[in-house]
Amino acid sequence: MSLKQEKQKKAFHPLYFLFTFIMWILVIGWLAVIFSLSAESAEVSSMRSADLVRRISDNLHIYVTEDFVRNCAHIFEFTILSALAYIAMFATNHVKSGEIPPASSYLDKLKNDNEVYIAVALWITALSAATDEYHQIFVQGRSASLLDVFLDLSGAFVLMMIIRIVVSIHVYVKNKKQITLNVVSSEPHIEEM
Repeated sequence: MSLKQEKQKKAFHPLYFLFTFIMWILVIGWLAVIFSLSAESAEVSSMRSADLVRRISDNLHIYVTEDFVRNCAHIFEFTILSALAYIAMFATNHVKSGEIPPASSYLDKLKNDNEVYIAVALWITALSAATDEYHQIFVQGRSASLLDVFLDLSGAFVLMMIIRIVVSIHVYVKNKKQITLNVVSSEPHIEEM
């Protein structure tokens, strides 16, 4: 490997930093959207939900209740937050590029890092959901509900489990390929005479 390639491998790449910065801005921006929606009075929030119910019934010809729309909104808001937080954690971990580890340690690192990304994304979502409900105590006509916190977390939890399964399958397949390659390369070669 040339010196130039080695320097490129270890060098800080500004695009990773820019992507990480943008992702954390998106996380903070999405939190601002969530908290601005929860700052609406009960009357404004109810009008927004009723308008959405009307649009759904007019366009899709499906009758849904306002409670259903509100519950779906809770799940949607915090699922998006957990996805953004996961991607932001992933990007943060990849800002500093170092040496490329051997394949087996790469797979172990991927699996372990993924667990950390999931845990941090779920913690950010849980703290935001609890803070959002606490914030609603102080909004006219709104109240806090533990059920809403569980709804908020349900979408995030399902998304993180899907990510966990996909990464586990990826690691399993890569391990299987690596084991196959190791077995093939370690077999003695018989030379014909």
